[in-house]
Amino acid sequence: MAINENNDTVIEKNAFMNVHFNLLYINDQNLMCDCDVMWFVYVRHDKPFRTQGGKCSKNNKTLSELVPRDFDCIDNVASIRSCNVSQSVDLSCEYNYLTTNLTRWIHSRSGILIREMNIDFVDKDTNTLHFSFCDHDDSGEYTCMLETDYSLLPSINISVHLIVNGLPVVLNRHTEEKGDDLILSVMFYSIPYDFIIEWLQGPDNLNEDPQYSILVNNMTVKLKQYNVDVTTDGFISNLTIHNFRRRPSDVYSCRISNVYEEVVEQFILGPATLELERRAYCDTSNSIELNCTLQLVGATPVSWIHSIAGETIRSLQGRHVNTSNILTIPFCNSQDTGDYTCRWKTDILGQTIMEKSTTLSVSGPPFFISQFTTVDGGDTVFSVTFFSKPYPNDPRWYFNNEPVALGAKFQQTTSYTIVQIRQHRVLVNVEGFISNLTVHKAAYGLYKCVILNSFGEVKHLFVIKQEHNTFSISTTEATTSSETTENSVTVIIAISSSVLGVVIVVICIIIFIRRISPKTSDKYNSTMPTR
Repeated sequence: MAINENNDTVIEKNAFMNVHFNLLYINDQNLMCDCDVMWFVYVRHDKPFRTQGGKCSKNNKTLSELVPRDFDCIDNVASIRSCNVSQSVDLSCEYNYLTTNLTRWIHSRSGILIREMNIDFVDKDTNTLHFSFCDHDDSGEYTCMLETDYSLLPSINISVHLIVNGLPVVLNRHTEEKGDDLILSVMFYSIPYDFIIEWLQGPDNLNEDPQYSILVNNMTVKLKQYNVDVTTDGFISNLTIHNFRRRPSDVYSCRISNVYEEVVEQFILGPATLELERRAYCDTSNSIELNCTLQLVGATPVSWIHSIAGETIRSLQGRHVNTSNILTIPFCNSQDTGDYTCRWKTDILGQTIMEKSTTLSVSGPPFFISQFTTVDGGDTVFSVTFFSKPYPNDPRWYFNNEPVALGAKFQQTTSYTIVQIRQHRVLVNVEGFISNLTVHKAAYGLYKCVILNSFGEVKHLFVIKQEHNTFSISTTEATTSSETTENSVTVIIAISSSVLGVVIVVICIIIFIRRISPKTSDKYNSTMPTR
């Protein structure tokens, strides 16, 4: 029997089950000996045979010398998938050589575990991991872990690298005085790696000005993905201002652009440098401190400003500790998302203000904004708008608690939309989602929409019922979130405390009455006339 190993050769698992041979001729001298020959070794390892010609390039073994443990079947070069921010992508997990069962998908970056994927993101029939809306947080390596019923090869891992393309992301910046020079630095990452850097003072481009030096270097940058600290390949751009002299309100800008979009990082150089991290991250129910530092004698902090899309939400008082103005946000929730501007007075009259902003991103379970139903001829359309950070999985629709089968009867669409949410009593417009289920000739019963992200899920119910020969639709939100639970517990505790207080007061009154009753009786008896 002879075999040629090339890129077109696929050895199926039943190819050698009933073939009897003693000698195998190998025409190629250097064999890949990868998982394509796994089934051959699996079914023949206990049946002696010899080979003529050909050895495995990675371990110099002949095919007859191989044993199943020589095959780790982990992709030596993981496949690469890419998607653009806000687009969908599927990561497949295919293995055709052994019967396998999926145990889990995990997400990591640079060897650091970020999260174990929720099984609801996975198609159980194909082991495919589905992302409805790609985000920068989703970049990294995804490993599909499979288990087998073969004792010599109990598990198989298949890896996929996911690259998410989008606008450049500024991670941090700082200033440094070096002799008579001032260096402005911006740390960022950009996928794709092709980008253009421009430094400006006001409207003037400084890239060719001899008074300035501009450098761009590779560096390892730190970032957070789903609130986990990881590192990745990034960049730093430095603008050196030679013979720098401080002047009030000097404004320098670093403009970074790629094929998707551009971002502008601005430096306002006052009498001193204000230090504040460019980005901050928090999960719901956790707390965070924003620390803003100014090394300037006589400077005093004023209130922080919380805003979103340029609209002021609230004014917040920080703690003044030495040269720092520290703002604590206890128990983050979605209402805390936005820009926080740290401000300092730099003169006695308070007419000169230095300020710098950081962007706080809060991740948590999704929540519904609104729902509505429309009837158009024979079609009924159930719609929900919702907000989710991070991006959600595809909404799931059910009829009488069974997943709907999309086709002529049921049609589903999900897309972006602008939604209005309340942030600390201020209504603001943000990017959200709308999901529609169109039902042709809708039957009576319960229709349910389930929204899921990596932090939790919410459900909304639509009920079609018949009352007195009248067609009616009612809706209700059926969800239990940590916030709701905490609020309920707070109410219960408050009610319990009130009831307990009333009970204690009643008991005290009863005891008091009982104590004074004998004395009153004795006094009354002593005044009674005797006969």
